[in-house]
Amino acid sequence: MIKRTALATAALVLVAGLTACSNPTGKSWAISYELTGQSPGSVTKLSYAESVDRYQDQVSQHELRGPLGLPWRLDVVVSAGQEAKVTATPSGDAALTCRILLDETRELAKTTAAAGQPVICAKTTDS
Repeated sequence: MIKRTALATAALVLVAGLTACSNPTGKSWAISYELTGQSPGSVTKLSYAESVDRYQDQVSQHELRGPLGLPWRLDVVVSAGQEAKVTATPSGDAALTCRILLDETRELAKTTAAAGQPVICAKTTDS
């Protein structure tokens, strides 16, 4: 009787763990966000997307308040099929450029905004 109860409990834990895991394969992408601008320059507001857990099919939005110096770079993980995105607002009339890189080398997106305007880079990762 004790063995059956232990097996049943183990099976329930396994099933519960699999249903809580919306990306059981853990397929995700190594993403680098980069921001550059005129020197000297800074950013007053910056937001980016990141998967906190590679086994979940969702991304969290993070927001940073400046001034943040340029250049700026951050490496994150984004689950497969989700949007990698970085947005930044310059302080003053600086023109910002953003890039999203895969595995630190392959450029997925690049945008340069007009002077003094926010810049947005976004790319949905392959599933």
